[in-house]
Amino acid sequence: MAVFGGSAVEAVEVKVLERSPSRLEVRLLGSETGALYRLIYEDDRHRFVWENLNPGTDGVVSLADDKYLRPEYRLRCESRSHPADPVVFDDLIKGEIVAKKRLPFGVPVSTFGGAGYLVPGVADLKRDGFGNCWLYLDHPPYALLKYGPGFRYQFALLLPAPLVDFDLDGDGDLYILHQDNWISKHGSMGERLGAWELPQGRNPGGFVEAAGLVIDREAGFIYFSDAVLGRVQRFDLDLELRPLPFTLWGWIGREEMAYTRAGEYKRERMYYLLDRPRQLALDGGGHLLVGCEHWISKFDLATGRQAKFGNHAVLGWGETFADSPFTNAAGLDGHWQRYWLAGVDGDGNVYVADRENEFVVDRRLQVFGSDGGLIRSFDLDDEVLDESGARVFITAARRIVCMADAVYLVDAAGRIYRSPSGRGIASGGELFLGPGAAGRQVDLSQFEEGRFTVEAQSSRVKHRFEGALLTYASGRRGTINCEVDGSTVIPEGHRSMWAPARIGEPFNVVLFDSEGQIIPEGEYRVQFEEKPGLFGTQYDYFRVTNRSGHVWKDVRFIAEATD
Repeated sequence: MAVFGGSAVEAVEVKVLERSPSRLEVRLLGSETGALYRLIYEDDRHRFVWENLNPGTDGVVSLADDKYLRPEYRLRCESRSHPADPVVFDDLIKGEIVAKKRLPFGVPVSTFGGAGYLVPGVADLKRDGFGNCWLYLDHPPYALLKYGPGFRYQFALLLPAPLVDFDLDGDGDLYILHQDNWISKHGSMGERLGAWELPQGRNPGGFVEAAGLVIDREAGFIYFSDAVLGRVQRFDLDLELRPLPFTLWGWIGREEMAYTRAGEYKRERMYYLLDRPRQLALDGGGHLLVGCEHWISKFDLATGRQAKFGNHAVLGWGETFADSPFTNAAGLDGHWQRYWLAGVDGDGNVYVADRENEFVVDRRLQVFGSDGGLIRSFDLDDEVLDESGARVFITAARRIVCMADAVYLVDAAGRIYRSPSGRGIASGGELFLGPGAAGRQVDLSQFEEGRFTVEAQSSRVKHRFEGALLTYASGRRGTINCEVDGSTVIPEGHRSMWAPARIGEPFNVVLFDSEGQIIPEGEYRVQFEEKPGLFGTQYDYFRVTNRSGHVWKDVRFIAEATD
């Protein structure tokens, strides 16, 4: 980042015209048309610097998390000893810990909820009966974040390892299913209310691998799936077994059928059988949906009997569609390979998201009717807009929340979208949060005019950013970063992940090999994020395709704004 000097401009004053939590419209009284200014806001907790401000004849400029804000001044907090240190949301470190040790780090974030590099995306969300939203971050440090009805941050519950599943009861208390078959219960402010270790074994009430849970808030029951035993069991909220009229047994005693790769449902010999059940969902109409390996089963909670999807015994392979989940048929709309049972809306429509599918480019969120028929398939190309006209990037979602008046889901950019109807996903709703929003500690609407200072710039500041390129891991289809023996490797013909530049204006990229030598421009192609897109940013990211004819290792870059 360029270093500059400046002098205070006594004659220029700041007048705030319009306020919102993420943007200020201000007038620089006494400014000169065509001149460049930097604007500084500082109090006992924050320091922000906007630069290259070029007010028009009316002296008006807009202040937000955009190209004018210097990235190293996005947030001042105790975790940072130097402006170049990553911004860390301290409240995560102070949160209640579900373990015996405190994690030594927080979450790097950008201040106002813009795309923040290394910010974990939201993997799961639930909404309690009081309108609070609980978000699960499936990335170190693993955490459950609670937001109030207006999506105001309340607290974070840190976890020592990834959780298996979670849900909330009718009182707003939180139940977390942890690895190794144990449950912790927490109050509405994260306080510990109890813990249970689930019994091991195959007898009633026992588990081998507890894999999912869902709470019936009205009846006061909690249902657990077991991926190894292939069954679902019902307990009360004190974890006392309350058996269903029918016990939903899976592969017990049927080892010859266990873990068959095809995963195809055979109606004549598989009634009531479950294959590696994990996710559970309630449809609000007295049914429990069980997400098996390649199909979804439905059961009547009053009788325990298996219910149908129209004329079909299950939704999925062997019933509503045929072939094999390991052929290219898995890429067709209405089909899947491995999936998330994302939710059920007020009409009984079932939302199924691609978890893994080697036959599709963009993972989809598919909607099936209660009869098992495909209603619609969403992916990144679908033109869904929020109430302000901004794109909502609908793609695979591990969970959505369907309520009477709205459907909540996480879009591909990590933002929460509230569809305006409880009957499905439609344009015209609201976008909330977004990458980095867990650390949104600053409300710009509360800034005081008297704490702004203005400096004149003698010339334009050219922003500069350095870093390393990362690519996708071989065979992982872009799910994790690729580091081999601590080194970044990009094969010929492959392209990097979107690399952060945080410049916000047109820039050039220069690449350097492991010896520090410049890589000729003809050996790669650069793609820029030139307009607000999936990340919600402009000129803040780029990615590179290796056209050198050989493998790159430890490639670094310098990105610098153009003139």
